[in-house]
Amino acid sequence: MSRGLALFDFDGTITRADTLYHFLRHAVAGPRFYLGALALLPVLLGYKLGLVGNARAKSLVLRRFFRGWPVERFRAAGESFCREVLPGLIRPGALARIREHQERGDRVLVVSASLADWVGGWCADQGLELAATEAEVAAGRITGNFAGANCHGPEKVRRIKALLDPADYAPVHVYGDSGGDREMLALATEPHYKPFREG
Repeated sequence: MSRGLALFDFDGTITRADTLYHFLRHAVAGPRFYLGALALLPVLLGYKLGLVGNARAKSLVLRRFFRGWPVERFRAAGESFCREVLPGLIRPGALARIREHQERGDRVLVVSASLADWVGGWCADQGLELAATEAEVAAGRITGNFAGANCHGPEKVRRIKALLDPADYAPVHVYGDSGGDREMLALATEPHYKPFREG
């Protein structure tokens, strides 16, 4: 009997909201957050209008707020975010479905464009594998760039296939909620688009 596979997007699928914004509010003190957000308004507007790509916008946000931070400080902020904030953003239906897959013995992988630093702790606590965007570190400090590619769109499929061959699993459930999940959803025998909207 084949083992099933469940691939979950994180932001907007498992969570009710984009975690980058909530991580910024958690990690960055009030006035600095608002001044940074004001400076980034043209970037954020460009992203909403489709003029600035996902990777470019996120990297500019990371550079503005975190460039130069000691990596220990950045990771500690991610760990406290996972404990204190993230549980309140999780969709109950998504967590219940994750549990169903785990109880059936399916392999469950979260594939996220968010950084592993503020998603990884929660995934580890739930017993989930994770493929996510990684922060670049140089001389012990955050650069604001990515270490490798942004885990979004076609890169999600590349990351998945670096870990496993979907053809080895049946059925293949994929859960996603945006255009950035289109290629991952194409791997599914059981696609689920914008699920768990009840919570």
